[in-house]
Amino acid sequence: MDEQKYPVYDYVKFIWNKKLWLVVAAILFMIAGAAFSFTRTTNYTSTALVFTGTGNNEFLSKPNLIESRYEKEFQGKFNGSLNVRIKEPYQIELSSTDTDKNRLESDVTMIAEKYYNDMNERYDVQYGLLEKQVKTIKEKIESIEQSLDTYGDLASKEADEDLNYTDIGTLIKRYEALPRYEEELLEAEYDLELMEKPDLVEVTTTASSNNLLRNMLLGGGLGLQLMLVILVFWKYVLNARRAESQE
Repeated sequence: MDEQKYPVYDYVKFIWNKKLWLVVAAILFMIAGAAFSFTRTTNYTSTALVFTGTGNNEFLSKPNLIESRYEKEFQGKFNGSLNVRIKEPYQIELSSTDTDKNRLESDVTMIAEKYYNDMNERYDVQYGLLEKQVKTIKEKIESIEQSLDTYGDLASKEADEDLNYTDIGTLIKRYEALPRYEEELLEAEYDLELMEKPDLVEVTTTASSNNLLRNMLLGGGLGLQLMLVILVFWKYVLNARRAESQE
C-alpha cells in the first residue's frame, strides 16, 4: 500500500523544528524597529487656544477662511502649514508642526496674537455700537418722560388752552411707545452685560512620540512573517529535491 502523505503536517513539523529561527528573526527586527524610533527626527506641535469672545465675526469664525487669510498675511514669515479647528463654542485652536521648537512657538504665537487682536478690534466696535444703542434708547425714554411730566404739570394747572389736539395726539403716541422702548433698553443692557472680550488663553508645545513600542511590535511581526515565508520556501525546495532524486 502506498505511503500516506500529510504535506501540511510535514510543513508544520519542519517550521516547528526551526522555531528558533523565528524567534531570532523577531528579535532582530524588533531591535531594528527600536533603532528606527531613536533615529527619527523629533517633530513638535505648537497649539494656541483663543477664546473668541461674544463678538460676532462670521469671517473669523470659519476654520478654512482663517487658514487662508493668515497664511497669506504671514507669507514669507511663516513657512509652515496652519491648522485651525473649532475646539468648543467660542474657542478656536490654531496649530502647526515643525522640527524647530523655538521657531514653531514663535510663529504660532505670532499668528495667534494677530488673530486675537483682530477679534478684539471687532469686539470693541460691536461693544461701542451696543453702548451707543443703550444711550440712544435711554435718551428717547427720558424725552418721553419729560414730555409726559410737562403735560401733567400743565394739566394740573388747568392750562388746557395751552395744548392743542396735535400736542395731545403726539403725547399719546409717545406714551404708547414708552413700554416698547423700555423693553428694547432692557434687551440692549442685557446683551451689553453678557459681552465678553476675546482672550489668548494659552500656547502649548508638545513633542511627537517616537512610537518605540509600536515600531518594535511592528518590527517583530514583520520578522516573524518574513522568516515564516523563508522557512516555507526552504521546505518547498527540500521536498522538490527529494522528489527529483527519487525519479
